Amino acid sequence: MITNCTNWHAWLDTMPPKPDELYVVGDVEVANPGIKAYLTVRVPQGINPAILLLDLHLYQRPGDWIQAITCTQVRFTRVLPPNATLYSAVEIFHNGERIAYIDKIPHIS
Repeated sequence: MITNCTNWHAWLDTMPPKPDELYVVGDVEVANPGIKAYLTVRVPQGINPAILLLDLHLYQRPGDWIQAITCTQVRFTRVLPPNATLYSAVEIFHNGERIAYIDKIPHIS
């Protein structure tokens, strides 16, 4: 179970040469250092193509791990197809609940 998710950031790299890339990063507190976090594209996506929906997944690696609240960083990168709509927001979900909303996505160009 997630206790805290913070420091969510997203940015679009639109510098030449193409293709453009979207980056999303955030910090997630987990129960032990053996838990890895990753983001996947949510299926189905919403009705607005300018808002990317992502799902946060947690994976417990095998082995014995000390039970201590630990912060782990999660990252997501997406290469945008030519002439794709540039994202204006990102919503992140875990177990069906929205845990983060990023509505300021700077363009680095």
